[in-house]
Amino acid sequence: MQTPLSLWILPVIKKKNLSVFIFFVFQFFFLDAYGSSKKVDEKINLKDKLEKKYFPTTNVKGSLFFTLGALSESTSSESLHFTYENKIRLNTSFKGTDNLLTVFESGNALDSPLMLDLQSKKGDNLKISTLLYRFQLDDEFEVIIGPKMFGYHGLAGKSTAYNERIAILDGSNFTTSSGIGPGIGISNRKKNGLNASFKIASDSSQIDNESIHFINQIGLIKKTFGGTITTNLNNDFEAYGIATFYKPKNFPSISASIEYKDMDSGKTIKNWVFALQQGLQNKKIGIAVGTYNSEEKIGYEGWSEINISDKLKIIPVFFVRETNQVSPELGFSINTKFSY
Repeated sequence: MQTPLSLWILPVIKKKNLSVFIFFVFQFFFLDAYGSSKKVDEKINLKDKLEKKYFPTTNVKGSLFFTLGALSESTSSESLHFTYENKIRLNTSFKGTDNLLTVFESGNALDSPLMLDLQSKKGDNLKISTLLYRFQLDDEFEVIIGPKMFGYHGLAGKSTAYNERIAILDGSNFTTSSGIGPGIGISNRKKNGLNASFKIASDSSQIDNESIHFINQIGLIKKTFGGTITTNLNNDFEAYGIATFYKPKNFPSISASIEYKDMDSGKTIKNWVFALQQGLQNKKIGIAVGTYNSEEKIGYEGWSEINISDKLKIIPVFFVRETNQVSPELGFSINTKFSY
């Protein structure tokens, strides 16, 4: 006999006081929607007329990374590592206001000690890594649903102005972590920059109280600054974090975030990032410091993205990562990105 959905949800929502945050997000969505129902109906009627004239389209884009790098650490000898990551993205729109996204991925970095974000561990055979569908309810509300997505998919907020996080953890690694699995969510973007998102996700195709995640986010996006507050409730841990960014004119952007992960075992893990990024004529440069693993070890990275052409970029990366040994890891890689 299957367990009713309410019996999965209630034990998680009752944990601590974070249910107040969920209630706030529900208010943000549904009270606003109720008060503007007439305006929504008018927009939907106009949109229906436009969608009748729309012919479904599909575009295909791909990216291929070659990563050649070396790592020096006290527990092993120096050696070169050469890996690839290949992603093919299919974007299909049936009405002009929706998107069916399918991402195929392959890569051979399963045993690579570099552990860079530009590397894929999916194996040499192309596999679907993302499959989701998003559509608009009106100009402000969007729904996302799919059998295979990451925790950050469907969240309306912008947490950082730091485009590349290569050798250290993402600043929202805990709060948007739900594995790769099914999910459904709704987000609201207001014209003044405020946004809110509520999402139910799972790290398994079998959705039960062991795998389900409740991800909530509120945020603000302006031309030169913004940020998010995000929580992630599930059976194994509670995560909550805050992230912000500032983009001054003619100076590097500043991004910072911190998040906490309270495990059921009573252990609390902290993850933080501080990063700077600057765009120049034909390249970008960035530096960052932050944690890179669950032991809260610190990593440092610096990189540059050099445009050779519209479809070809070279990305050199240098990084240092603290370990349990006396000497830290020193790494360097040359990454080539092909867009097709």
